[in-house]
Amino acid sequence: KEIKVTKKEIISSKAKCSKDFLNALDVAITRVSDYQAKLLPKNLIYKDKSGMKLGCIWRPLDSCGLYVPGGKAFYPSSVVMNAVPAKLAGVKRLVITTPSVNNQIKPEILAAASLIGIDEIYKVGGAQAIGAMTYGTKLIKKVDKIVGPGNSFVAEAKRQVFGHVGIDSIAGPSEIMVIADKDNNSKFIAMDLLSQAEHDEAASSILVTDSKELAKSVKKDLVQFLKKINRKQIAEKSLRDNGMIIIIPKI
Repeated sequence: KEIKVTKKEIISSKAKCSKDFLNALDVAITRVSDYQAKLLPKNLIYKDKSGMKLGCIWRPLDSCGLYVPGGKAFYPSSVVMNAVPAKLAGVKRLVITTPSVNNQIKPEILAAASLIGIDEIYKVGGAQAIGAMTYGTKLIKKVDKIVGPGNSFVAEAKRQVFGHVGIDSIAGPSEIMVIADKDNNSKFIAMDLLSQAEHDEAASSILVTDSKELAKSVKKDLVQFLKKINRKQIAEKSLRDNGMIIIIPKI
């Protein structure tokens, strides 16, 4: 019973977050909602020339489980990216599972869930969370579909339970490729590359450019930003082992 997050924990989470974070969260939820609303499929019913009635009807799932990383690093953005489309689609029950540290979940994750309107949250991560949402336990009722990123164990668990439950995809290590010319902002590019490199030592961050000057600037900015981030060792190993800057003749 202790693994279920209480309403008190959810309500108090906002007070533990900075105003800047909460404002950024509001902007992100609004922008993702606006975009996803335009992607919602529409029902189609019509009669053809022979009088046959044809069409397709879209209906939301009853339940969906959202896996939110929280072990090596935590990503409130995962809540927004997974929960907003499900809410807009009309999924009735949304469940979040996320790892806790010392029985605590990062307040930023809870705040994101609260703003979107999710109150069924469990302090459980890894393959066991995928198993719980797939087959159900005494505390956690099973769901129709599981979405969200995770480590290699989570990805493998999703692969194995597919068929018993729907899944979004079997995601591998994070990867990003930025294609840019001399007119692009080197600092923005460096931030984009680091946003994936800090995920995992196996992540891959690649820049493709036709400008040697931009390549040098990005490399310089990466060195500077690495000094400031908390996950420096992970990002450094990722960039060293799997990162590349590729210079081509022309874009």
